[in-house]
Amino acid sequence: MAECFLIDIEGTIVTDKSYTPIPGALDWLNKLRLSEKKFALITNNTTHPPKDLLQLLWNIGFELDEKNLESCMSVASDWLLENNIKNCFVIGSNGLKKFLKEKGIKLHSPDVQAVLLGLDQNLNYNKLKLALSYLVKNDAQLLALHTNKIFKDEDGKIAPSVGAMVKALEYSSGKEAFVLGKPSKLFYGRVIKKIKLSPERILMISDDPLSDLLGAKKMGMKTCFVLSGKYKDRKILEKIDKNFQPDFIYDNITQIEI
Repeated sequence: MAECFLIDIEGTIVTDKSYTPIPGALDWLNKLRLSEKKFALITNNTTHPPKDLLQLLWNIGFELDEKNLESCMSVASDWLLENNIKNCFVIGSNGLKKFLKEKGIKLHSPDVQAVLLGLDQNLNYNKLKLALSYLVKNDAQLLALHTNKIFKDEDGKIAPSVGAMVKALEYSSGKEAFVLGKPSKLFYGRVIKKIKLSPERILMISDDPLSDLLGAKKMGMKTCFVLSGKYKDRKILEKIDKNFQPDFIYDNITQIEI
């Protein structure tokens, strides 16, 4: 089917943020790992730093190396440092903030250069108000780890994702967010460069056709929509132009031939 598989995590190999493996996903990924094909898990997870996420996946049975994981957190920290942005106001998890500090990024400095948005399940009005003040008074850049509309929380319930906060601050500030994670060209371009394969030889697998798969399709990759995550109905595809529809649709990842 493809020479390389790029695989989303939540909704694709695990059910949601409870990190319960999709039935059969452990065996499927182990089979892929033992094959000669290239693969990488690519994630917009903004709550677990890459090493913590890798350990979490190991703990539930996914035997993976660092080379098999590409995270929006890593892309973000590299981009910030490459662009000499060392002072950020962050709306996000403690894990994200700790990760950025370890990379040398200062948080809550008066000289804020950028407002960085990740998932914050303790979001409140004051955080949005402070973020807006930096965007307006400091002329700080608005950055988003991703712009996903929804996600499934630890209880399997649908919840607003980072995209909701992004839209609020874009509307209030008049600025457009620069997206660092999927489905940005920055993120996919970095992954493609590491894999050293042309996009048409790569298959992107995800439960999110509106973000992950649409972006991958625009980059020239083949795409596969799995119905094991937040979108259980194919009707979601009606929102996507016919030229960017997924190449394959399956109930879950185990149905994909390696």
